[in-house]
Amino acid sequence: MPSQSKTKGMGMAWTTPKTWTSEPLTSLDLNTYMRDNQNYLRDRLDNSVDRILSTPAVMSTSSLEFVDVDATQLSLTLVTLGGDVLVGFTGSVQMTSSNADTCFNLAVDGVDYVSDDGIMRAASPEASRYAPISFVVLVTDLAAGSHTFKLRWKTSHSNNTTSMKASALHPQFWAKEI
Repeated sequence: MPSQSKTKGMGMAWTTPKTWTSEPLTSLDLNTYMRDNQNYLRDRLDNSVDRILSTPAVMSTSSLEFVDVDATQLSLTLVTLGGDVLVGFTGSVQMTSSNADTCFNLAVDGVDYVSDDGIMRAASPEASRYAPISFVVLVTDLAAGSHTFKLRWKTSHSNNTTSMKASALHPQFWAKEI
């Protein structure tokens, strides 16, 4: 069964600190500039989502265009405060042809993050042998709000089928606001 952990509460917004002159310090000021801003920073550090697949599922593709690896199990939704998000994946793939590559990409809110051949290429030294893959990508300048991240892939040759077994090296897909 896939597992997913969600973010902790994201209730506070950042308040630009006040430039103090000679006015008195109030509890409202302390709560706004100290407590609330520290809660904002803590919430941002705690803000992440992940999936680790442990089901016996086998996913495969022979598509020459990017498609979702698994639109349900390898899809993450993260509510951000706005800014940058690190997204990573670790797993393994098997290819039916030794002269083919598998390209991986990331869709952010339905749009491929990198054009052409994606974030990384995986090559199998031999047909039918599993090759480990791993990448981390920095997604920059996201607006505050809910964002969906999906793992995508394609093969480089029409005579190749790429497979990923959830039980071979349990695929891990994650996103963390930084």
